[in-house]
Amino acid sequence: MSDALIVDDDPVTRLVLTHMLRAQGWTTDAAADVPEAAARLRERTYDLVISDFQLPSGTGTELLDVLGEEASTRFVLLTGIIEYSGIPVEASQRLSARLTKPVSSEALREVLGRIFAEGSG
Repeated sequence: MSDALIVDDDPVTRLVLTHMLRAQGWTTDAAADVPEAAARLRERTYDLVISDFQLPSGTGTELLDVLGEEASTRFVLLTGIIEYSGIPVEASQRLSARLTKPVSSEALREVLGRIFAEGSG
């Protein structure tokens, strides 16, 4: 079984992603902001982090620094279409994938299949 951390300030988005991932056999934890997610990442290792880009306490890409350069955790960033241009290049290069909201179960399944089949981050 694989472990995922979902980071989004919207409780509905967290719930929907939780259901989508659990339907695919994942175990999930959730966080509503950067400090809560960072604390969870320091407590344990996840196979996957799915984080919203815009959070009230910062950006999802700040969590890449918590993970560190050598982390094996795959990182998927959720964005609105307009937010793509605001993602720093150095952070963008460390992402496993990006998904645009609203996320469909098919899009999520496709991205997860690709990033875990490749074996690269």
